Amino acid sequence: MAGKDTNIGAKRAREARAAFGLEPGAPVACLLTLVEETLATPVVLAALPEDVAGACWRKDERTLIWVNGTQPAVRCRFTLAHELGHLRCGHDHDLPVDTFQTFSGEQTDSREVQANAFAAEFLMPADGVRERAPEKATLEDVVLLAAAFGTSTIAALYRLNTLEVLGGARYRRLKGEIQDGTVNEVWEQLAPEPFADALADLDPTALPRFSPQLRGTAFAALVRREASIVAVAGAAGCDPRSIAGGAEVISV
Repeated sequence: MAGKDTNIGAKRAREARAAFGLEPGAPVACLLTLVEETLATPVVLAALPEDVAGACWRKDERTLIWVNGTQPAVRCRFTLAHELGHLRCGHDHDLPVDTFQTFSGEQTDSREVQANAFAAEFLMPADGVRERAPEKATLEDVVLLAAAFGTSTIAALYRLNTLEVLGGARYRRLKGEIQDGTVNEVWEQLAPEPFADALADLDPTALPRFSPQLRGTAFAALVRREASIVAVAGAAGCDPRSIAGGAEVISV
């Protein structure tokens, strides 16, 4: 049975989908465009440390989302949805950096549980998943579900499990087929249409990539290491230590 924080995150996701005009149960086409244009929230896709997935930085009314752009597009989509979850769930301005362990489902931090539940419901709404998933799903069904919603196969399997669409034995068998690499053969055989998201077109060699409102700013120059913290602080008229403190959170 879903706990309080899981229910809160899922509810906020349904509210956000409705606010953004998304059809109930339908996949989110381009999540990056939705966050940047519809929500007007800037995103930085960067080559972050290997264990860092992303972060949601907030100060006053300002928000900045970081995503590790070196990861596969399906991972970037879940990370971005998770960080959006922090924002839509109204989490405080002192959020820790999210590692890939954050998404493991073993979290006890209520904010992370809510953000994970938000991402799952936002990307793979329960109604849409149940409508598409047969009662006795095969690995082929899970692959097609993942392709339809723009997620990884394991994320689709976890979603089926949390929604109690699968029995325990079937879930364990399918998980084993994903872990042993059988799933790769299924993807090749089915060859589903690539999911249409700008994240899938991201060139890892062109990182960092900034939202339009950040391009040409002192912040972008700092992230690209084209300007020093002292120079950026001078241009902004603030204490260099305030910028240095933020720069230490994520090293790019």
